[in-house]
Amino acid sequence: MISKENEYFYSALNNLNNKNYDDAISDLLKLIEISPENLDAYYNLAKAYVEMKDYDNAIKTYNKSIEIYAHDSDIYYSRAEIYFYMGLFDEAILDLEKVIKMNPAYPDTYYLMSVIYRKKKQLKKSLYYLKETLNYNNEDYIAYYDIYKLYNKLSEVEKDDEKREKYSSKAYKALEKSANLGYEKAIEKLKDL
Repeated sequence: MISKENEYFYSALNNLNNKNYDDAISDLLKLIEISPENLDAYYNLAKAYVEMKDYDNAIKTYNKSIEIYAHDSDIYYSRAEIYFYMGLFDEAILDLEKVIKMNPAYPDTYYLMSVIYRKKKQLKKSLYYLKETLNYNNEDYIAYYDIYKLYNKLSEVEKDDEKREKYSSKAYKALEKSANLGYEKAIEKLKDL
């Protein structure tokens, strides 16, 4: 005989897989009534809210998850993604900094930090976090391509000829690395140069 907890949980997972988010939410809320400390229920509930673009409820759900278990870097990362989608970059950065303290070898964290700083027009900070991404995954062809784009932007605005040349050279090397790793966009860009 399957327990009510398992029944609700597996029904919710099935509903999530079938994109029946309202039903998944209903199952997960019933599960939480029975088992209020069930971290998996909260995680999947937040996921359902995200799929429905109900970011406020997703944030509330991640907050509750953190109350239950504050040492899970995945929860902070997931909440940071929601803050990012909402344009709350400073809140996202705070969560990502917590992830880095808990789990410094989490390359997606550095990549998301780079994207946020790019949105904030802080190109050098964005570059720093892209390089950190590569410290943990040196075959991330998209990170190399983004480095190419950032160095290109820096070379366009740099007034000092020597620095501009240095940025251009670094941009080209990053583009080559991205292409060598098989990134189609980089391959095409190299053909155009």
